[in-house]
Amino acid sequence: MKSIKQTAKRPLRRCGAALVEAAFVIPAFLLLILGMLDFGMVTLNRNNLSAAAIRLCRAAILHGEKSAPERTPWGPAIYQGTAATGDEVANVIKPYLVMMKPSDVQIRVEWPDASNALGKRVQVTVSYEQKLICTGLFGAAPWTQQAVSAMRIQH
Repeated sequence: MKSIKQTAKRPLRRCGAALVEAAFVIPAFLLLILGMLDFGMVTLNRNNLSAAAIRLCRAAILHGEKSAPERTPWGPAIYQGTAATGDEVANVIKPYLVMMKPSDVQIRVEWPDASNALGKRVQVTVSYEQKLICTGLFGAAPWTQQAVSAMRIQH
């Protein structure tokens, strides 16, 4: 028969193996969890950028050359700026920038036909540099997301 001392020693030898296993499993599990969080944030920001681009394009088609005096005409000069400016263009998309700093969101509104007349095109590009958790741990550069919307001027 085995003595009590011999059976008590066996579980102690197993503690070292569990520690080594945990050293391999925990970082992989944390990387998986952080990757899922990153994927969720990328998806949320992509949807918000798309909604912002569509909303701004809809606003731009109502600010054509015949929109005065009810609205200020926009274009045909190219507009570039950030969502942090307090102008009329930036204020249109601010409500759609959930979880994004407005100063990090770039806006570009252009008129490809070089005119803001009725029936001409307007194109809106909204971009944002997404800083990912997983790749940020390894020193990788931010990932740029971009949404583009184009419509014809209606007013």
